[in-house]
Amino acid sequence: MTNSEKTLYFAYGSNLSLTQMASRCPTSTYHALATLRNWKWVIGERGYANIVASPGSTAKSTFGLRGRPLAPAGEDEDGNGDGEDYVVGMLYYLEAADEANLDRAEGVPDVYVKQMLDVDVLGMGTAQRVTALVYVDVARAGTGVCREEYVGRMNRGVRDAVGKGMSASYVEKYLRPWVREEEVLGEVEDPFHPEKNG
Repeated sequence: MTNSEKTLYFAYGSNLSLTQMASRCPTSTYHALATLRNWKWVIGERGYANIVASPGSTAKSTFGLRGRPLAPAGEDEDGNGDGEDYVVGMLYYLEAADEANLDRAEGVPDVYVKQMLDVDVLGMGTAQRVTALVYVDVARAGTGVCREEYVGRMNRGVRDAVGKGMSASYVEKYLRPWVREEEVLGEVEDPFHPEKNG
């Protein structure tokens, strides 16, 4: 199966963790970092990562926009234009079985819903905008407090994302207000692994 036949998925929470993704979605492959514009990263009402459309933005689901070129003028190190909200995440290619596993882990459709959103691929030489699968909790768009069990999983994901090029300044400005920094030692249990949920 070629990458063009797979779903491109944008991870922004604990699925930044290469280990967690390899466990949840065994045939998934990491592709690149990407930026989702006009959305904000939060810890949602349930205590887990969520994204919410920026107030006044025109952020919406879109389909069929793969490969459209994007001008990079005026962007910072994470590919963001000045003054706008944005989320940096990791793109993975998913086969159908991986996507089904991820749907179970993310509680689709009761918790998160699936949206197709435009993201800007980072670090690929030429700027490119692609459409990617993103899981969003639209029913609970408020904010909450990070669950204790989630702190370790998020920090493992942050460590992996920084290893792939996510800037420390992005982590400090957008993630650390929600998730305290904590060293990750040994195994980090995934309570939402698909095998535990059906």
